[in-house]
Amino acid sequence: MSRKQIIAVIIASVLIIAAIGGALLLWGRSRTAGMTYEEFKSLTAEKQIEVFGKMTGQQIYSLVESSDENWPVTSYDLISPDNAKETIVLFDNNGDLHFNLAWPYYGGFLPESIASMGELSGQLDVSRDGGNGGHSMSFGRNGDGSYPNDSQRSVPKSSATVRTGVLDVDRYLQVSRIVTNGKSEEARLSELKALGYDDGIAGRFISDQAAWLGRDEVSGPNNIGDGAEAAGKAVDARYGYYGITAPWIVGDLSLEGGSGQLETIFSWGTLCDSGLIHDIGTAEIQL
Repeated sequence: MSRKQIIAVIIASVLIIAAIGGALLLWGRSRTAGMTYEEFKSLTAEKQIEVFGKMTGQQIYSLVESSDENWPVTSYDLISPDNAKETIVLFDNNGDLHFNLAWPYYGGFLPESIASMGELSGQLDVSRDGGNGGHSMSFGRNGDGSYPNDSQRSVPKSSATVRTGVLDVDRYLQVSRIVTNGKSEEARLSELKALGYDDGIAGRFISDQAAWLGRDEVSGPNNIGDGAEAAGKAVDARYGYYGITAPWIVGDLSLEGGSGQLETIFSWGTLCDSGLIHDIGTAEIQL
């Protein structure tokens, strides 16, 4: 075989390999694009992380939208296929992989502002843009009497109807001290019922606090406690946290932060149903 023939064979082989590689790449992309949520969840954790990392914003948005954990796209109108690559993450909370928003670190708090709810007292105006199961809420109002808007809360929504009320901090801390006193569940239930709560509410206090300890912002990577530590602060986390909301600037989002923020050990729903939050209402907010 002549030198020219050898070179021609080499060139042809390179072209064939490149074509095969390109076809495999396109096949891989098409497989990712057409992957259902069930197929995605059937992958190993390592493979889920790899596949998710290779997806485009549109693919991430479609995957999350079609899932049973679709709240990152159905609840927030400023999350879109254009910014989903930057704003939606596959969050790993000690081996539990699930979709989440790429919130600012430390539970959305400015780390230097993080403090214990045990330092508060009295009555606080509170408001929440979210469901009954959440534990974070804004506190306080703007100078004109309005509630913080969603940019101040670093929540990616253009407008919302928020739930409002007044938190009785002293009563909240009284209940929190019982729930976290280390006694048996039976003893804690008895003490809570002595305060006038029925079995249902007393049980919810205890179960809410236990669930709170496992939440992403409490026990996951870059959690609220990590933020306090990064700021050189020793914070008593037993009763929850308060501080200032951090800004969130990612992709095409630019949310200012700056509102007061609470992270309570009981959910919004339990706080309201128990009367710890009273004067419950709603308010309209706009960016």
